[in-house]
Order: sequence, then structure tokens, then C-alpha cells
Amino acid sequence: MSQSTRERLIKSAIKVFSEKGFFNAKVSDIVRDAGLAQGTFYLYFRSKEEIFLEIVQMIAGQIFGIIEKYSVYEDRPSRIIKLFGREIFKVLYEYREIAYIFFFQVICAGEEFQKIYFNVSQKIRDFYLKKLSTDTQALLKAEILIGFGKRLVEFDMLMENKSFIHIVSRFEDAVDLILGEHR
Repeated sequence: MSQSTRERLIKSAIKVFSEKGFFNAKVSDIVRDAGLAQGTFYLYFRSKEEIFLEIVQMIAGQIFGIIEKYSVYEDRPSRIIKLFGREIFKVLYEYREIAYIFFFQVICAGEEFQKIYFNVSQKIRDFYLKKLSTDTQALLKAEILIGFGKRLVEFDMLMENKSFIHIVSRFEDAVDLILGEHR
């Protein structure tokens, strides 16, 4: 079987999970959307939990790539953090249906999902700490940025379906406020 079959299954799983949610999605829905036999699914994945975990890991990998990219940037911390936030929110906005399922349906469903959640949060926190390293209140400011970022994702993006521009604008305003800069 080719890699493209695996990719088709993942693409179909994203679509099906986005339309039906985690608990209502079935393996049969995924393979039907992919145009494959049900047995083909089990050549690549043991369960819908496993394919969903792979999707979440893929998204986390994109976030880790953004962290790496901006870790080497040299500029004012506020500028770097704003650019970083814009890219993180772009990924989460692109996969907002998956993010909704992750935050509200499966975060407590398994240890693997919790590990990813805490690992991503820790890496973002460490990124903020690195960029704010000369600030005497770096830890507090990093924690506030993390908390407000999560609030924007959970409420503005996932619950209230606010626009990407709205979310980024609110985050940038918060960065200015938290870091003591004004537009």
C-alpha cells in the first residue's frame, strides 16, 4: 500500500471528524469518504482513536515547527511574539474543528492526548520565557500570554466562532498590554 492511501485516510478522517465530531464519527465513515474498503483502514490504523491521535500529532508538529522558526528570530520581543502568535492561531484556525474536538471531547479521553496538550503548552511557555529572558517578570508574563492565548482559542475561536483577524488583533493588543507597549 502506498503512502498516498495513508494520506487519503488522514484527509478523510479530518473531514469526517470535523463534520461529525469524535464520538459520532465511525471508521466506516472515514473509509467511505476516502473511497476505500474498511479493511484498508486497519492496515494503517488500529482505531479511530489512533488516527485522531496522528492528526493531533501532525498539528502539534506544525506548532513545534513554528516555535523553532521564531526561536532564532532577533527583534523586539513583542514583535516576535506577535508574529509567532499569528502563525500559531493560523494553524489552529485552519484545524479549528479538530481543535474543538481536542479541547472539548478527547483531552480527558486518554493519556496520550494529555501528554500532547501539556507538551505543546510547555514548549510555548518556554518560547515566551526565552523571548522575555531580560524581563524581570518573564515567568508571570509568559503564563499570562499562555492563559490569554488559550482563552482566545477556547472561547473566541471555538465557542464564539470569531474571525481569524479578530483573534489575532486581540492577541496583539494583549501582547502590547502585557509587555507595556502601545500601538
